[in-house]
Amino acid sequence: MISGNVSDPLGESHGRHVGLGGLPERLSFAGVRRACRAAQGDDDVCTCGIVVAEVFQGLRRDDGRDAIRRSFEDLIFLEPPGIRLYLRAAELYRALREKGRTVRSTVDCIIAAIAEDGGCALLARDRDMDAILDSGLVKAARWKPASTGR
Repeated sequence: MISGNVSDPLGESHGRHVGLGGLPERLSFAGVRRACRAAQGDDDVCTCGIVVAEVFQGLRRDDGRDAIRRSFEDLIFLEPPGIRLYLRAAELYRALREKGRTVRSTVDCIIAAIAEDGGCALLARDRDMDAILDSGLVKAARWKPASTGR
């Protein structure tokens, strides 16, 4: 997820937020590292707990798990407080279905709602997230590295 300039609780200004969301279930440690490196510079890399769960459920081997966990621990976590974003995710899921675009689960809708709420763009490689972002129903975009012209 990437957002415009934001301030942290200490009042320090940051660049954009890059969020890891809608990642393939079989993402490797190298894939997580590449995603984080791609977002470096003025961008802050963010994620949410549901993305961590998706990545770890897709790991086929135990080697590298600790390194991946440490990589996630260095990220900013955006977590929805209360019920509002979950209701937004359900609304998004229903609106997509009405347009004839059924996603496989609400997980990507939750991630998209979190990104939208945070004014973030998404670094994602997932067909459901593609359908969500292409629908025009959510105010979140795909992250593009600075070198390609945001």
